[in-house]
Amino acid sequence: MASEEINLTEVISDWFDRRGRDIKDHFEEYDIDRATIAHRVSLSITLIIAFVVRLYPLLLGWDPLIKAFDPWMQLRTAKYILSHGFWEFLVWHDPFSWYPYGRFIGTSMYIGVPLAVGLIYSVLTFFGFSVTPEVAGFFVPIVFGTITVYMMYLLGKELISRRAGLFSAMIMAVTPSFLSRSIGGFVDNESVGVLFIVMTFYFFSRAFLRDSNRSAVMAGLSLFALASSWGAFRFAYDLMPVIALVLIITGKFTERHLRAYVTTITIAAMLMIMVPRVGGQILTDLEGLAPVGMIAFLVLFGILQNLSRHLSSDSFRKVIVIGFISLAVLLGGMFIILLTTGFVANVGSKFISVLIPTFRNNLPLIDSVSEHLPLAWSSLYSNLSTMVFFIPIGIYYALKQPSEKNVFILTFSLVTIYFSGSMVRLILILAPAAALLTALAIDNLLLGFAYAAHGRIKLTKITMEMPSIGGQNAFGSYIIVFFLMIIMLSSGINAAGDRFAAPEITPSLSGSSGPQNSMTDWLDAFSWMKANTNYHDYAKDNFEGLKNGQPPVMLSWWDYGYYITNGGDTVTLVDNATSNSTQIGVVGTMLMYNATTAINLMYMYNVHYVLVVPAGGQLGLGSDIGKSIWMIRISQKYTPEYGVKESNYFDSNSGYKAKYFDSVLWKLMAYKAPDMGQGPSGTPPFAQSSQQSDPLGNLVPDYRTTGAVTQLTYFTEVFRSTGVLQSSPGVYPHIRIYKVNYPADIDQRVNAFQETMAHIRSAE
Repeated sequence: MASEEINLTEVISDWFDRRGRDIKDHFEEYDIDRATIAHRVSLSITLIIAFVVRLYPLLLGWDPLIKAFDPWMQLRTAKYILSHGFWEFLVWHDPFSWYPYGRFIGTSMYIGVPLAVGLIYSVLTFFGFSVTPEVAGFFVPIVFGTITVYMMYLLGKELISRRAGLFSAMIMAVTPSFLSRSIGGFVDNESVGVLFIVMTFYFFSRAFLRDSNRSAVMAGLSLFALASSWGAFRFAYDLMPVIALVLIITGKFTERHLRAYVTTITIAAMLMIMVPRVGGQILTDLEGLAPVGMIAFLVLFGILQNLSRHLSSDSFRKVIVIGFISLAVLLGGMFIILLTTGFVANVGSKFISVLIPTFRNNLPLIDSVSEHLPLAWSSLYSNLSTMVFFIPIGIYYALKQPSEKNVFILTFSLVTIYFSGSMVRLILILAPAAALLTALAIDNLLLGFAYAAHGRIKLTKITMEMPSIGGQNAFGSYIIVFFLMIIMLSSGINAAGDRFAAPEITPSLSGSSGPQNSMTDWLDAFSWMKANTNYHDYAKDNFEGLKNGQPPVMLSWWDYGYYITNGGDTVTLVDNATSNSTQIGVVGTMLMYNATTAINLMYMYNVHYVLVVPAGGQLGLGSDIGKSIWMIRISQKYTPEYGVKESNYFDSNSGYKAKYFDSVLWKLMAYKAPDMGQGPSGTPPFAQSSQQSDPLGNLVPDYRTTGAVTQLTYFTEVFRSTGVLQSSPGVYPHIRIYKVNYPADIDQRVNAFQETMAHIRSAE
């Protein structure tokens, strides 16, 4: 028995000895790749930085609040899906916005973000976390933004090199242009849309570079996901044929590109038509039809390429001339027929305004949004930081070595540079292109420097063409890149804390920052609305007329529509969807009319309350003062029958005229209630010079020539916010809400008003 125990022990000991020798021999066969370890560690650190910097609002002490205007509607939609299910959402008609028509949310919203909120919410609750949809929505841009950084690494790696992939990820992690739309709380289309743009181009480039059908399918699916999430899908969708055309012109186009393009566009187009927000219209819009039409062109080009291999040069030249003339006549005739019959719609006005920026001068609704302005140099640097110096170098290297990869990068970059220069909002799309160009520039610049820095070779034409570099030199290159990127890193982190962390709904006064100095005016207004104008307190969802216990309607400028409907549970006339320009013009008319005339329109639209934002006269807080000129211009453009003309309200040299100071908007902003005291000189304390301009370059009113408004006829102030701007005597508030007091003969007044308007329309 003892001998058996000894033998068993020897067997076990011998087995462990042999396993130990095998492991030792295995590792002795390989050298430890320090460059690979450093690379993976750097990528991990980059992803951690990307996650943490997007978590900045919480780290600085802010509550997990939703940022900006549009995300409030995304959150409301996500709540509806979680409560009622996806299929109910698709047929959801919301009667509480765009009164009295309502809005079909399921067919007018991109579904990507609400589904992302639902996904994060479901995952967190599955693992036992007790969270609200608001908290889940707060984390959506953090999670998807970090994933975008990793996908950017893969794209840079595929198109340039492993080093460039790491550079691209580092840049994307901190560049302000992307960080502003992927920081915690900004749960809007862009927060997931940029991810799908990067994924689309990654899989598409992988498809033609590796001749991979699987990658082409993934590119089509990514483009479909983009179309489900963001209206900028048209950019990626239309850029595909442009890239194909440039590859043809430069002689780089092959059958690999043809297979990748046809597979990607076919799958994307087939699936896009199932997205309610997009539908089959994508195949009848001119800019949507072009990528599909490009398939026929590419197939013909492939046939001609094959013919060139079998025909003589003279015969091939004749085939080219006859073929292209016949094709031009055939396609041109078909296009003219489709366009004249209305089967193919004209190019959208917003798309034209990007191609031709001056076209926006005729579209005040688009031009009124600051994000739609052309890109200024200061904005370019503040959003791209030191990339502005590397982008030209990257373009130089792409032109110097016009491989199919560099042609792809160059086309993608130049188109996005033009688009972002036309409309500052599109600098978000420029972020991945700028990251690629910067990575290309750094990769080429530091490769030669890495050789010379360690004294291994001299910088000559021959040695610069060496194919590889030692691990130690690669590590040295990363150290140098770190110092070159430190400015970009610090600027991105500073932007996250100073510019992007604070929620717009709780802004801070000029010269102060942090949660302790934030203004709670909007939150207080929401509380008042939920207590006094809450549509949940009324039984009927569909309502008409002022009687029968119908929910009251709140009149405000369209900027605050999502706030009021989603934060205050109150019925609104217009909101940030800007889907009905005529109704926005009507609202502008109500605010620009004098009170006696305006109440007729208000009564017709069931308006019970009016919300205005004087913002203490501080334009940086989003005051309606700076938006007044757009109310006038939009009313003049889209509802000319009401007679609001800019020339009657505003002069480009002297500023606003007397008619403006008699408008409902002005009187409600400048009203000095008895409990507010007299204040300095009895005038609004936010008096400005008539020559001062708002952030959009419009002259602001000269309050000092008008004095305070001390009496209102048809309005009673029912809410005045306090917040940091304490409404002590003589100080004007941030937000004010007024109740409309209709006179007893309002029905007769409205009838007379309608007869007058009918007479004006018939005269026109």
